[in-house]
Amino acid sequence: MNYSDSERVAKILEQSGFTKTENSKNVDLFIINTCSVKQKAENKAIGKIKKYKKDNPNSVIAVTGCMIRQTGDRATSKDQLLKHDFIDIVFRIEDTAKLPKILESHFIDHDFSDFRNKFGNGSIENYFHIVPKVDNIFQVFVPIMQGCDKFCSYCIVPFTRGREISRPIEEVFVECDQLVENGAKEITLLGQNVNSYTDGGTSSEEKCFSKLLEKIDTLHEKGLSRLRFSSPHPQDFTDDVIETLVKMKTSCPHIHLPVQHGADSMLKKMNRNYTTEKYEGIIRKIRKAIPNCLITTDIIVGFPSESEEEFQVLCDFAEKMKFSFAFTSIYSHRKNTPAEKMTDEFIEDVVKKERFHIFDDIVKKHAFVQREEFVGKKLEVLVEKSSPSKDGLFAHTGRSREALEVWFESGRPLKGKEIDVKITKAQNYVLSGVLPDGTKKIPII
Repeated sequence: MNYSDSERVAKILEQSGFTKTENSKNVDLFIINTCSVKQKAENKAIGKIKKYKKDNPNSVIAVTGCMIRQTGDRATSKDQLLKHDFIDIVFRIEDTAKLPKILESHFIDHDFSDFRNKFGNGSIENYFHIVPKVDNIFQVFVPIMQGCDKFCSYCIVPFTRGREISRPIEEVFVECDQLVENGAKEITLLGQNVNSYTDGGTSSEEKCFSKLLEKIDTLHEKGLSRLRFSSPHPQDFTDDVIETLVKMKTSCPHIHLPVQHGADSMLKKMNRNYTTEKYEGIIRKIRKAIPNCLITTDIIVGFPSESEEEFQVLCDFAEKMKFSFAFTSIYSHRKNTPAEKMTDEFIEDVVKKERFHIFDDIVKKHAFVQREEFVGKKLEVLVEKSSPSKDGLFAHTGRSREALEVWFESGRPLKGKEIDVKITKAQNYVLSGVLPDGTKKIPII
């Protein structure tokens, strides 16, 4: 989501007459796009921002993302981040269209006249209408909604991103259509809870995520090969979505479905509003309908009050589910969340770290076995990076339709190409392979 947001911010700045630079010296404006799901992430961001200002005292520092509550600068906003003298501007991501107006007083010699009134006062609708500056035309991200109504006890996102609001289906489709016309082969639909999607409405209206998937799938005729989405919520993962995925030409045999824990008692304290039985039922349906589908998830270990028994339930759950990967986090308390108030139930860091490694080993055990099963098989890989290697060859990194990372070499750059690769080796999470003899897509050079 932050990657996609940054593309829209970059487009606004480019249209306002700014030029992106990779050189951190003599920069006029730094934009820092933040995450604040965990306190650790916010602390890390503050540290980096402070260093940027120290190294570039004359630069304007603007901060956006999930850490921001109120848009403006010291003259117009009372956002708590502005108490730091090394931060000059803050803006909520849905207020990106307001950025040129906010910047005017900080760049008095810069001409904003051509863009000043393009988006009026800015709004979430105007944010969606910003055409992103896409760095990788082959793999693109499209936000279909903003905000969250779930209020998990460890998360601040509903308070920073606001309540759920979806884009109209036709608007999303038009953006996807244009991206495919420009060369996109893979689209990832984004939202805090993508399967809560409604056609331009709020979460109280009829959910129609499957209809959106079905419509975008028609772009296969124009060259769209892969359609992904992140992240769905188990509470809203309905059978019609699975049925649609089976029929789609662009669906991929990989679904990321965050569960957060394997003990119902913990899920209740996290305010996740589903049970492990419901989650397991969804996974059974997915694996029955799409037998080769790999499942990845998110997990929090060491949540306040997590007992040894509950942690063991989580481990047993992981043994049963056999995830292909898990983004496993050690619980980090987040200010202004219900979980932060559970101080008398906080778990010692040394215990949390120990549990993390125990759980991570279980996930790796099953994930590595799954990857070994691909050795000797062909996978269709969308090449993400191509760089010169030894002996005049090019080293490639890409993802299979199962979202597995694959490395291989060939005689020329192949970024953006879909290549059949024969897997020869599985090492931890990474697969290595070669171009098979007689491949139809790209001849061996």
